[in-house]
Amino acid sequence: MRLLHGRPVAERVNARTKERIAALAARGITPTLDVLRVGNDPAAGTYLARLTKQADHLGLTVNEVLLPPSEADIITHLGLRTKHAHGVLLLTPLPAPLEETRITEHIPPAKDVEGVHPESVGLLTLGRPRFIPSTAQAVLELLRFYEIPLDGTRAVVIGRSPVVGRPAATLLLHAHATVTLAHSRTADLASHTRDAQLIVVAVGKRAFLRGDMIAAGATVVDAGINVTPSGVAGDADESVAAVAGALSPVPGGIGAITTALLLRNVVTAAEEQR
Repeated sequence: MRLLHGRPVAERVNARTKERIAALAARGITPTLDVLRVGNDPAAGTYLARLTKQADHLGLTVNEVLLPPSEADIITHLGLRTKHAHGVLLLTPLPAPLEETRITEHIPPAKDVEGVHPESVGLLTLGRPRFIPSTAQAVLELLRFYEIPLDGTRAVVIGRSPVVGRPAATLLLHAHATVTLAHSRTADLASHTRDAQLIVVAVGKRAFLRGDMIAAGATVVDAGINVTPSGVAGDADESVAAVAGALSPVPGGIGAITTALLLRNVVTAAEEQR
């Protein structure tokens, strides 16, 4: 079984990003990201810590903005207090009863570095993306780096979130895979996954995908982040490693790539807004 480590992919992305940041610095521009945080989701906190650390290393500025769980306050902030930032990231999930879709449409499209504004979603669907959700794009970057065949591949994406499952399925379709988009309520999920050559799992449930649910030799990309007392765990059970032909570990898989791509998007936004 081959492990698909994300570090070499992230290092390649970051090397080019650092060059672009240096070019902006020569013009007196420092790419800046505002991260809006509502509530205290552990996975979101883990992601923010990793994002801030990498940004400091590359030379970007990340501003954490703590906001109350009020739709009106968040929308007001998005409209009036993000003008100095090149990129805006709204950490999810949001605490109930806040609705992500009602809030993300107020993110300025030119600063929507996570690709969640309806305009960004539409452009991705049409195959003309401006900004792509970083975790979904990380899945494709990882597969291409390790030269995993996609053209004609039978793929199952488990999870329908707007930042991972749905955009990952769209990207795989654009790469000419034959894609089934499943989720936690799909009837007889194993009947779909056992027929797949590629499985992307992103449901946010530890050990959700088991070894008896996949075909021997299948490629599994684990996009789950579950904060446990013993550390961060993915959505794939330990039994998957005994059956899969290739597996992205958690930690050590797509997390570093996700961070690198999000920061690359901030640099792109800074270049376009300069």
